[in-house]
Amino acid sequence: LHHAYLLTGDRAYWRDFLESELKKYFKIDNLTASPDIWWQSYDSFGIKDGHLLIEKEARSSFGGKGRFFILEISSITPEAQNALLKTFEEPAPDAHFFILARSAEIFLPTLKSRLIILTSQQDSKKAESGKFLKLDLPDRLEFIQKEFLKDKNKTKSEIIDFVNDLELALRQKIKINKITKDEELALHELEKCRRYLENPRSSNRLILEHLALILPIMN
Repeated sequence: LHHAYLLTGDRAYWRDFLESELKKYFKIDNLTASPDIWWQSYDSFGIKDGHLLIEKEARSSFGGKGRFFILEISSITPEAQNALLKTFEEPAPDAHFFILARSAEIFLPTLKSRLIILTSQQDSKKAESGKFLKLDLPDRLEFIQKEFLKDKNKTKSEIIDFVNDLELALRQKIKINKITKDEELALHELEKCRRYLENPRSSNRLILEHLALILPIMN
C-alpha cells in the first residue's frame, strides 16, 4: 500500500469504497470506533488544517495496523500544500493518506508528484459541467436556480466541486484548440470565484451568476 493517494472524480464512489475496505481491514462496523482512522471534510483546507494533520501524523498507531487519514477536500491553499510536502514525501511508516477531490487541477505539481492519482470511472456529476457550458445565459441561470439555489441542502463544497468541474471541462477543450483570450479570462475567473467560495460568508448566487455571464459558450 502506497503512503499517499489522490482519488479524483465522484467522491461518493471513493467514500463508499474506502468505508467498505477499511471496515474489512479493521474488522469493525463503525469507522468511528477506531482511533487510527481520521476522516475529515473541508470546503477549504488551509495552513492550520495542514499543521493539525502533521501533528496527527506524528502520533503512534493505537491498534498496530497503521493509521489512515482520509481528507475530503474541495479546495486547498498553496500554503497548506507546501506545508504538507515533507509529510507526503517522508511519512511515518504506518501512515497512509487518501485525499478525495473532484479534480487534480486544484493541487500544485510538487504535491501531485508525491501522490498516486486514481480517477473513478463512475462520475455522473461531471456531465453537469459540460451541459452548463453549452447553455445560453437564460438556461444557465435556470440551471443554477434548479441545481444549487432551490435546494437548501446543497453545501458550499458541492458548489466548489462544480466550479472545479467547469475548470476541468474548459481545460480539456483548450488542450485540443489553441487558447483564446475568452478562455484565458474564463480560467482566471474560475480561479477567482473558487477563492471567493472559500469564504463562508460569500454569496453562492452572485458567484454562480457571475460565472454564467463570464464563461464562454462551448459548442
